[in-house]
Amino acid sequence: MNARVFIVEDELIHSEALKIVLEEIGLELAGECSNADEAFEMIRQSKPDVLLVDISLPGIMNGMTLAAKVHEELGIPHIFTTSFSQEDIIDQAVATNPSGYIKKPVENANLIAAIKIALQNNGKTQKQDKKTDFIFTKIGNKLIRINLREVLIIKADGDNFISLITEKKEIPCRTTLKEFCSQIPDSFIQVHRSYFINIDHLDSFNEPDQTAILKGHSAPVARSFRKDFLDSIKRV
Repeated sequence: MNARVFIVEDELIHSEALKIVLEEIGLELAGECSNADEAFEMIRQSKPDVLLVDISLPGIMNGMTLAAKVHEELGIPHIFTTSFSQEDIIDQAVATNPSGYIKKPVENANLIAAIKIALQNNGKTQKQDKKTDFIFTKIGNKLIRINLREVLIIKADGDNFISLITEKKEIPCRTTLKEFCSQIPDSFIQVHRSYFINIDHLDSFNEPDQTAILKGHSAPVARSFRKDFLDSIKRV
């Protein structure tokens, strides 16, 4: 089994114990950190295959909020290594979609099994997920690469054309909205039969006009899509 593992643990004795186990089972240490706030950027740069993370960590974030952020933004599977056994803590941990929940002190067999499951499940997810962050579209006599994470709005312009709206420009593409949007990241949601928006760039929702505002651009939110749209944004 080949895998690179990142450890987030603030107790030296447990961190050293995990590293010993990783070495014994032939896994590579991708990096380590003891602070949840500092760990995310280190994880993003080191690109491990699996994250081992303690729940109780110093910082504004804790292990669970860090794991959830890593899962959502980087797609890296995480395994909790923790002393907590309370039901409410376990329920909160489960909500982050972990690949495992191991009680300390960590036993070799349990860790091996959890990592194998994490790698297998992540591999299946990647095979099933055909969506991409980048596309190429022809503009003039060139194929131009477009980062879909920077696209604010996708709108239909007739039956066989769409426009990709970014903060600074509008890019035409010869394709149908249905075909194109079958491959876009999950951050896009449909708000109208002719519009998809990137919820990551949503600034506000104008209720009187029923329009979503994204960096100065607007998209109509049709009544039939309004409930799903409102359910997709966190409100207080």
